[in-house]
Amino acid sequence: MYDKMKKSLLLFVLCVMSMSVSADGQGETKNYCLDPANKKEFEDLLGKNPSDKGIIRLFAMRQGLCEMIGKQQIPLEIGIDLWAIERQKTMLERTQQRLNRLTKKM
Repeated sequence: MYDKMKKSLLLFVLCVMSMSVSADGQGETKNYCLDPANKKEFEDLLGKNPSDKGIIRLFAMRQGLCEMIGKQQIPLEIGIDLWAIERQKTMLERTQQRLNRLTKKM
């Protein structure tokens, strides 16, 4: 139980920290694909949780979107939108799973 809660918390923290939408003082959108620390965080999290489907899905989504943005196949803003949707979907799934576990215990 503790491990699952820890994984959920890690995923939440990672998602919040790696949000692709970030504005600097000039209103420019930050491209986290270019941030080596952000990439390493994802790789470390996946390495510690190789069977977590939510983390795998977000890792794959990040890799694919970053590649497409880098090749200028899609604009950064579309990548940001798609990432936000997938991140939110994963968070909602985790919340629903936790609620289901809690209601079964009652």
